[in-house]
Amino acid sequence: MADTHRIDVHHHIIPPRWLAEERDRMSGNAMNFDLVAQWTPEMSLEAMDRNGVRTAVTSISTVIVRPREPERSHALARDYNEFAAKLVQKHKGRFGMFALLPLPHVDECLKEIEYAASAFPADGFKLQTNYEDKWPGDPAFAPVFDELNRRKAAVFFHPTVAACCMNLLPGINPPLMEYPFDTTRAIASLLFSGTFERCPDVKFIFAHGGGTMPMLAHRIGGLIRNRKDLAQKFPNGILPALRTLNFDVVSVTNPPAMAAILKLTTPERLLFGSDTPYVRTESTVGELQQMGFSAADLRRIERDNALALMPSLPR
Repeated sequence: MADTHRIDVHHHIIPPRWLAEERDRMSGNAMNFDLVAQWTPEMSLEAMDRNGVRTAVTSISTVIVRPREPERSHALARDYNEFAAKLVQKHKGRFGMFALLPLPHVDECLKEIEYAASAFPADGFKLQTNYEDKWPGDPAFAPVFDELNRRKAAVFFHPTVAACCMNLLPGINPPLMEYPFDTTRAIASLLFSGTFERCPDVKFIFAHGGGTMPMLAHRIGGLIRNRKDLAQKFPNGILPALRTLNFDVVSVTNPPAMAAILKLTTPERLLFGSDTPYVRTESTVGELQQMGFSAADLRRIERDNALALMPSLPR
């Protein structure tokens, strides 16, 4: 096995119950879903060994939002979390886990935070960028973020396609464009709701380099400068808040995208991710090597930054 120093914070697993419930939706939206549906733990381990990944922090990509079915949503989250925990236990040191939280059901989320933190314990928690007609900064979700803040938790946000934006362009796979846009909406929602300010101890991690936020940050900042109510709320603009966030490098290991994210933040805020099994791990590993990082910064991105955010991970 090669030098296995990398920590992959964007690594998906496919539990049987999730696949059974989500197959119809995902088969029409997800790229490479026929291959994804064949996933096994051994496939992950083989890809990790081949690409120098010591530990993968697992998550589910997206889930169907069921706002009127709290018990079913909670049961699906618990099933996933038990499945992920068994992987952690069976393959010591190879897997960590982001425990899935069943938003938009706040009470069930609070129960699952307590369970996942005590029974496993989880290395962090997973949310998605929207829940039908609500984005994560919605006031209804404040108790969840307050509890995550109390626990100083790492929280990984994975994008999903908003209900308003399905199939806007015929023949274009919706996640291709909507994932980056919805990541931007989620960040804006948390920013303008005051969640980032109210919850400074949450370690926020956003997939795909923060979506289009690096390009739109200046434009959003312009809105603040032109409105007194927002100018009072953000006297130093939005950049200080955005520079407290963390981003994985999936989809941004190319010169234009990397240049943009590095204008917004620093290598200390970037994390290695692969998007396995939707994307080949080799893609990110190879492309990241070509981005001109120093050996020290590359080590931070590939390993050290993740350990700083999630000290429970094996070293």
